[in-house]
Amino acid sequence: MTSPRDSELSPDLQKEVAQADPKRLHRWFDELEREGRVVLRTSFLRTAVYALGAWVFVIFITAGFIVLPVSTWNPFAGDRGISGWMQAGMGLLFVAGLILFGFGALLWTFVFPVVRPRMIVSRWGIESIGSKPGGVFTLFSVAWADVVHVGGHFTPTRWPFPPILQVMLTARADGVRRARWVRVSAQGSTVVHGVNGMLRGRRRDVLALLVHAHAAVQDVPEPEDDRG
Repeated sequence: MTSPRDSELSPDLQKEVAQADPKRLHRWFDELEREGRVVLRTSFLRTAVYALGAWVFVIFITAGFIVLPVSTWNPFAGDRGISGWMQAGMGLLFVAGLILFGFGALLWTFVFPVVRPRMIVSRWGIESIGSKPGGVFTLFSVAWADVVHVGGHFTPTRWPFPPILQVMLTARADGVRRARWVRVSAQGSTVVHGVNGMLRGRRRDVLALLVHAHAAVQDVPEPEDDRG
């Protein structure tokens, strides 16, 4: 396993890479050596937990609409027990929450299980794909030759919540192929893409895999495109 260039990572990210599961990493790299690629699939358990959490919030907000007096959230209600702007604010908060968590519930309950987003890490590069009737479609694709940096954003939190890690890829814009709805952040001639956080394995494991794989191809001539 090739050692990454630690100077390119922040101390927090270096620590995350060092804490990655060595057994999982060796299994992934063995598969990469043997098959030419490793497929990181969406975690069913993580998807189910997100879906369940979203539905709980949807039920909670809907119950709030039903149980609370209409005057609590409707500024046009006859009862003026609280000020109109507080009623409007409460109503907007309820509606926004219902839309947000309702969208998440539908996404994680129906879309993710059907599309099954997954990321393929190969000797050629990185490709995120999804399923559709009759085949697959590309969400995001970039060759290692066009990857400028593998890193992420590390956000510490207070106990009992774990820190938040978002794995990020910085690549040359003209070397990236992506679906129109996949968001990236443009930075001059490069774009920054957030890796799917719903993949199996811890995010630090995914970060370590990409960091090591990127380091492994830095001084090696680019092979022929071996995407499957």
